[in-house]
Amino acid sequence: MLSGAFRGAQYGGWHSLGRFFGRLAVQRAQYTVAAALPLREYQQACIDECLRCIADGRRRIGVSLATGGGKTVIFANLLNALRQGHQGQRFRALVLVHRRELAQQATRTLKRCAPDLNVQVEMAAQRANLETADVVVASVLSLIRRLDQYPRGSIDAIIIDEAHHAAADSYLRVLEHLGAGTKDTTVPVIGFSATFERADRKALSRAMDEIVFHKGILEMIDEKWLCEGRFTTGDVDADLDAVAVSASDFQLSSLSQVMNTEQVNRIVLNTYLHKRREHKLKSALLFGVDVSHVRSLCMLFQAGGVEAQYVTAKTRPSERDSIVEDFRSGKIEVLMNCGIFTEGTDIPNIDCLLLCRPTRSRTLLIQMIGRGLRQHHSKDHCHVIDFVSACKVGVVSVPSLMGIDGHDTALDDATLDEIEKIRTKLEERQQMESLAAANKRDREEAYTRKMDQRARELMAGLDSMDLTLTSYEDFRTYYNSVARGETATLAHLSSSMRELKLLHQSTYPWVRLGKAAWAMSLLNGNHVRIYKKQEAARPVYELKLYRQLPFREEGGAKYAARTVHTSSDLVSTMSAFEALLRRLQPNESAATGKPVSFSRYAPWRQMAATDKQRAAIKQMLLRQCAKDPKVAEHVTEQHIGNYVAGVTKGEAANFMFAANLAPVYPVASLLNVLAHRATKL
Repeated sequence: MLSGAFRGAQYGGWHSLGRFFGRLAVQRAQYTVAAALPLREYQQACIDECLRCIADGRRRIGVSLATGGGKTVIFANLLNALRQGHQGQRFRALVLVHRRELAQQATRTLKRCAPDLNVQVEMAAQRANLETADVVVASVLSLIRRLDQYPRGSIDAIIIDEAHHAAADSYLRVLEHLGAGTKDTTVPVIGFSATFERADRKALSRAMDEIVFHKGILEMIDEKWLCEGRFTTGDVDADLDAVAVSASDFQLSSLSQVMNTEQVNRIVLNTYLHKRREHKLKSALLFGVDVSHVRSLCMLFQAGGVEAQYVTAKTRPSERDSIVEDFRSGKIEVLMNCGIFTEGTDIPNIDCLLLCRPTRSRTLLIQMIGRGLRQHHSKDHCHVIDFVSACKVGVVSVPSLMGIDGHDTALDDATLDEIEKIRTKLEERQQMESLAAANKRDREEAYTRKMDQRARELMAGLDSMDLTLTSYEDFRTYYNSVARGETATLAHLSSSMRELKLLHQSTYPWVRLGKAAWAMSLLNGNHVRIYKKQEAARPVYELKLYRQLPFREEGGAKYAARTVHTSSDLVSTMSAFEALLRRLQPNESAATGKPVSFSRYAPWRQMAATDKQRAAIKQMLLRQCAKDPKVAEHVTEQHIGNYVAGVTKGEAANFMFAANLAPVYPVASLLNVLAHRATKL
């Protein structure tokens, strides 16, 4: 524990911070780190940008750097630069990590890059001494239990390694305790990560305000800072549809049941053996799903003559270190793991990655691929073999990561340049397909507009009562086909289209009484009706003759009805109607002595309606319109007046006949026709 006197001497005096950051702004341009390891150009640029942001008062910043970019080297030299800015005053930094391997790597690199710094570790049994330490490398899990030993003001700068974890509650507690929980902090917080994304989707803005420097994998490969990758995809025919998902990625126990099978594991081994012979591979790192998966694979590889070992979270630290060292030295050919080497692993001699762990996380896939891309004298390429690319349902694979998830051919030792060419061809093909689809759509829309215009012209020539014979949309469909010049036999028409063709094109003046009933006047008060009934899969049509009774009691039947014909074939029903009409039609009218004609084209039907007919029709339409607010929105008294003014005797006779038999439906149907004409025609 720190004494009260030491606390007062070391942690007071925050008034000097303003002068310190002011000096940083002046010194930033001249600063060049006197590093034990020479800095790459982008590493120096990253340090300069961080110093500039801190001097400008932006103190919770992130650095996005691909795995193998030397983030530990950067933050070691950055801390040295911050320390130099204090000009002899005591400066103490904290490096936060979440795993033992990261703590070891950070400690080694800090001592190598800045040998004059006193670097100590706060983790498990190891305790740091704040009175003597310049840099404390701390495990978050250990530090969270020892925060009382780190009073506010005891730390002058905080580095967060693998900072995509920084939104976790444990990190936020540490930052809050040390006075770095908000953007107004006077303590610089610099987070480093290869993937600033979180699988649990927690907002990193809780710990970091902005990313001030970025350098990705593809850029670093292109600039030769990382080695080239050669990518192969292998279809293991694993069905992930039923695999449970937890926290936006696959649940490991459920995933293992699909991936840890004899068939899949055998494919992995045979693929590796083939690639080993082809490329003389020496050091392969395999990512499995869980302990049982890597154990099964390890036994299979060993049985196949491959020197393989595995490590898991259950492996003792000393045993793990020994296995990793044997892998580095070449004694172990294939090192298998599950969730251990995705972060904080610096093994440059890896020349092959076996990705046997399907994931829905882009971050995790990038981390796994990054393990093999460090440069090493023993390799020119790292061979990345992705065994999950054929597994869909949201899986992130090498093809999808590279932007070619629409590519249906397996990759085989494809370089990034070759993948880029594939991606370019895919984009060109997609653009051509999009252009062709757009052109086709434009042609179809233009054709549809032309046909609709022609249909409107054809329909404009019909009287409104004709349009009540069936639904307005059926008429529109029918006349569109007429406008296109299409012909079809009655047998190939739908029932509604067949009704339209036979009833509308009939030479007789049929009217519609309801959704499934039509009628035609035979004069002298007699008429015929056709009823449609839906039976099983086909409609059945019934033709009935109605004779007006000469005498009837009050409330008694007005007509005597007789069924003439019943059939599922409307053509047959219409033939029966015409046979009936021939039997019933008199040679001449008793009133005029002239031949009787039931034709819709009879001359008298083309004559203008009488004033009495027009007045009666107008009254019925206005009365019904007042009862229907939707129709009234489109049909005004002027619309009705215009219609009635042009009505013919035939149209008036049809309307009055239909309204006499069915007082509501024909009137409402005619109003709907007028509404359609007012809005669409």
